[in-house]
Amino acid sequence: MRLPRERRIRASADFTRLRNLGSRLDCGPFLLNYKVEEGEGLSRFAVIAAKKTFPLAVQRNRVKRLARSIFRSQGELFPKGTALVLVARASMLRRRFADLEKTLALAAQCIQERQGPEVA
Repeated sequence: MRLPRERRIRASADFTRLRNLGSRLDCGPFLLNYKVEEGEGLSRFAVIAAKKTFPLAVQRNRVKRLARSIFRSQGELFPKGTALVLVARASMLRRRFADLEKTLALAAQCIQERQGPEVA
């Protein structure tokens, strides 16, 4: 099952903008670069699995599949309009799927708290 096109970050400019203007959250097995953009719709997501960190293509592909699967199950927890780039670390392959889901859920909660209460 693929992540729908409108939920993916693909443009190089978006990656650069998130790295320069967004916030960073260290989650242990991965880093999250994120920016909550007001007035936007769904959360958008991308994964970076560096060749230096994961020398084998099998490892890079597995990490990306894991990350996308976790985002599909936990993506609704993030504020609307959040753009996320997950930068995978080597320890991500040694973690259980349930632990990674918990870590992403905690990250979503942390991002919600940093945004403050929504004004209705």
